Amino acid sequence: MSDIRTEHSLSGRTVLVAGATGGIGEGMTRDLLLQGARVVATGRDEERLARLAAYVEGSGPGTLDTQVVDVGAADTASVRERLSAFGEFDGVVITIGDWGSPKRTAILDTTTEEWQRMIAANLTSHFHALRTLTPLLSRSGALVHLSGFSAEIPYPFAALVGATNAAKKSLVRSLTAELGGGGPRVYELVIGAIRTRPRAAIGADSPHWFSAEELGRHAGLLSAHEGPHADAPLQYLLTREQGVRMTPPQ
Repeated sequence: MSDIRTEHSLSGRTVLVAGATGGIGEGMTRDLLLQGARVVATGRDEERLARLAAYVEGSGPGTLDTQVVDVGAADTASVRERLSAFGEFDGVVITIGDWGSPKRTAILDTTTEEWQRMIAANLTSHFHALRTLTPLLSRSGALVHLSGFSAEIPYPFAALVGATNAAKKSLVRSLTAELGGGGPRVYELVIGAIRTRPRAAIGADSPHWFSAEELGRHAGLLSAHEGPHADAPLQYLLTREQGVRMTPPQ
C-alpha cells in the first residue's frame, strides 16, 4: 500500500463509518478526515463518540458528524430514516464486531448461550448493517466491509470468531454477486492484526502490521474509485510487506 496520500481526494464526499469508536474505526475516521471527507461517525455510546471527536479534532480539512445509532439493530427502517438526513453516501465503512470472551474456549466446551450471543453480535448485526446501509449509498458509491483473517484458517479455542468471520465474508461476497455491478461497489477487506491505539497501549504492536490509518487511506481511495485496487471486490491486507493481495497467502 502506498504511503502517498491523494491530496483531499474525498473533498465534497460523505463517508459513514459504522463502529467509529473502536480502535480500527477511530484510526480510519481520522484518516478519512485528512482526505477531506465529511465523516458521519456512528456508535452506540455517546461518551465514546465524544472521546472520538476530541481525538480527531483538527484532523481536517474534512468535517465530523457523530450519531448515536446502532446500525446493527434489527430496526432497519428507523435507523435508515435517521441516517438518510445526510443524503446519499459516497462511502460506507463497516468495522463492527465482537471478539467474544477473552477466555480461550474449545468448541466442545462452548455453551449454547455463548454461541447464540456471538452469532447475534458478530453476524446478525452485520446482516442488519448491510440491509440498513447499502440502500443509503449512491450508485457510484462504495461499501467497505472488514472481516478478520480467521475467516480463512482454523482458529482453535476461538472458533466462534472464525466461524462468524467466515459467514459474514460469505454474506458480503453474495451481496456483491447479487448487485452484479448495478449498484454501489462492494469491497470485502480481509485483514490481519492492525495497529491501533488500544493495542499499542497494552504493548501489542508491530511495524509489520497495517495501521488503522492506512486502512482509512485505503478505504478512502476505494470510495473515490481511485488507485490500483479499485476494481477488486475481495482484498487481503495481512502485513505491510505482503501489501494488498487479491488472494490469501499460501
